[in-house]
Amino acid sequence: MSDDLPSIAILHDRFPQIGGGEKFAIEAARTLDAPIYTMYVYPGTEIPDDVRVIPIKQEKYASGLSKHLLAWKNEGSNPLETLSVAMDMTDAHPDLTKYDVILESAPLSKHYVPTVDQTIIHYPHSPPRWLYDLYRDRMDSFDYPGIRFALKAYAKWWRALDKEANDYVDTFVANSELIRDRIKRYYHRDAEVVYPPVTGDWRNEGDEGYFVTWSRLAPEKRMPLLAEAFTELDERLVMAGNGADREKLERIACGHGNIEVRGFVEDIESLVARSTAVIYAPVQEDFGLVGAEALMAGKPLLGVNEGFTKYQVETGVTGEVFEPTVESVRDAVRSFNSDKYDSDVIQEHAEKYRYEAFQEGLRTLVERASMEG
Repeated sequence: MSDDLPSIAILHDRFPQIGGGEKFAIEAARTLDAPIYTMYVYPGTEIPDDVRVIPIKQEKYASGLSKHLLAWKNEGSNPLETLSVAMDMTDAHPDLTKYDVILESAPLSKHYVPTVDQTIIHYPHSPPRWLYDLYRDRMDSFDYPGIRFALKAYAKWWRALDKEANDYVDTFVANSELIRDRIKRYYHRDAEVVYPPVTGDWRNEGDEGYFVTWSRLAPEKRMPLLAEAFTELDERLVMAGNGADREKLERIACGHGNIEVRGFVEDIESLVARSTAVIYAPVQEDFGLVGAEALMAGKPLLGVNEGFTKYQVETGVTGEVFEPTVESVRDAVRSFNSDKYDSDVIQEHAEKYRYEAFQEGLRTLVERASMEG
């Protein structure tokens, strides 16, 4: 990166944990040698020593009555907390006005109101899904007409607020072609694609005869679907991760010796390195770090035929696709033959996910946007 680059700051909405969005903000900060400003950091969240994270309103969101009222460790599901963060983002931190370029990470950071001469690059990960592509699914989950009407009115107001904030953005960046298309559809703006950074020691150390899957155990990851499928299969399934669905997974796995629910696994790379293949079934995945990591390890990916996951699978070359049903998962596993896959070929297909590709893409984007701005 050239010495005459403008001054840059990262603006990320909040750090309730270290998830995909937080990993992006951290790696962007490393790549651009920039500080991260954020509304709050959940106590106990481990921030790397080489990254500077500046909480803007830590006391408001992490202590006292307001903490309990906002229920801030909620993965973004509390509408009061979401609205509060968006409102606080408008002025954010006074020091932000000193930077030439603000790289915004996650949807709520878009509500920051810039100065006239600032360049704003927005990496939303996705337009808020509950307002757009998952809107009908979320509304259908509420059975009471009065509540549904109120939520529709709230969503309509939020949609207007979300689109108003687009006026502050100079350049949109998508984490995949799927998100680029969503940005075009819902915001009528073009976006460049920069895949998120894939870190870790992903490798192939043979095949010890088990399928593996891992993620946050949230309903949209469909982990119970995979567990249910393996209750009538002879193959082994190892499931890693923590979250709301863990108890449900353990109930399904009870009495089935071929299904192992491990919880959080520190060295997930070693577990994947010795697996037969990776299996993954999320609902309309935006990017799918799990899929990218599987391919970087040279492991075939059995992925659901939707979202960006289906784009990560080239049938017979990098893996196989299945429909989001128990029977389709079972058919895919039964017909899977690991001998037909070449680990080196799979890793060649994963070259676009290299960390160096992320760094080069992000630096080029910032240089170009700052010159255009």
